[in-house]
Amino acid sequence: MKTKIKISEGERIALGELRSMLPFALVCNGLVLVISGLAGFIEVNLNFGIFTGLLFGNIVSAANFYAIGFASGVLLRRGKESGGRSFAGVAYGLRYFGMFALYWILASFELINLFTALIPLLYPSFYYKFKAIFNKSV
Repeated sequence: MKTKIKISEGERIALGELRSMLPFALVCNGLVLVISGLAGFIEVNLNFGIFTGLLFGNIVSAANFYAIGFASGVLLRRGKESGGRSFAGVAYGLRYFGMFALYWILASFELINLFTALIPLLYPSFYYKFKAIFNKSV
């Protein structure tokens, strides 16, 4: 028996936005790698954590963006404002607590470079700002 998984409208929108954001994220990743590589080359401190941090940061950023879409879909399905606010607060808190706990653990074992891991969290903000500037709309 196969059960069909329904994707909510919020999740569908989040996935579509992630697809449209991919070229921008790839360009930003290239810039971060070049800048980090040059800084590491100048200081002779080029390590593997720069690359793993950027990879981990991209995965966390995409998962965070999708989680926002999922939470908005759940909020729309609930329809109650009071229950929706508490769900949104709990989802927000759990998402950020889990995300920064993972960052702290991996950075404490020096598996990631914290700078390159946190930069991808800014990509959606930059993407929408540049999109508004160049397209004159969002």
